[in-house]
Amino acid sequence: MLEYILWYLFLGVIFNLVIDMSTEYARKRAVLIPDQSNWNWRTRIFVMFVWPIGLIWFLSGYIKERYKK
Repeated sequence: MLEYILWYLFLGVIFNLVIDMSTEYARKRAVLIPDQSNWNWRTRIFVMFVWPIGLIWFLSGYIKERYKK
């Protein structure tokens, strides 16, 4: 059981890393990023525990921006 919990938290950390890297990449490309997109440590820890919801939110936003007409 502990192994599953550790994997879940590890995937949450990886998810946070991907979000941070994609945000920095967008900033370097001069993409307008809302101020709400800046995550502090409290937000990162919260997302580490509820990352599946964040993943759905991130993917839906990505798909909307990528394929909007």
